[in-house]
Amino acid sequence: MAIVGDWEVVRRLARVPHPYRETDAHFFLNNVVPNEWVWAITLRESREVVGMVGLTPEADPDTAELGYYVARDHWGNGIATEAALSVIHYGIESLGLRRIRSGHFVDNPASGRVLSKLGFVEIGRSERPCLAIGSTLPSVEVHLEVSG
Repeated sequence: MAIVGDWEVVRRLARVPHPYRETDAHFFLNNVVPNEWVWAITLRESREVVGMVGLTPEADPDTAELGYYVARDHWGNGIATEAALSVIHYGIESLGLRRIRSGHFVDNPASGRVLSKLGFVEIGRSERPCLAIGSTLPSVEVHLEVSG
């Protein structure tokens, strides 16, 4: 819970409240994990959990939304990019996804760079909810189309 207790992390996420309480962790484990594809991001050597990455299924069975976060101490090390790339491959190869959507708040260009490195392209702008802030924020919407 330390990572999602960090304001600088959660203010960049849509679905994580702040403060993050034990009831929120139970909700995540009981409602999100059974219904979405979610993985812990760990360091290879120590197995320390440094983030989460996952795919949220959408109404269209060929589409899911990619989400991720990494502990602030590990920002800028390529961890989000590597973890998300693995999850994208899983989504395409194992789940048969044809489209993966994602987005980032306008004030989080680092996440935009991660998504760009992964091949996502901007499809528009919107407002996304931010539970931690308690309102919507301007967001860049992106997607990755699977060819073939």
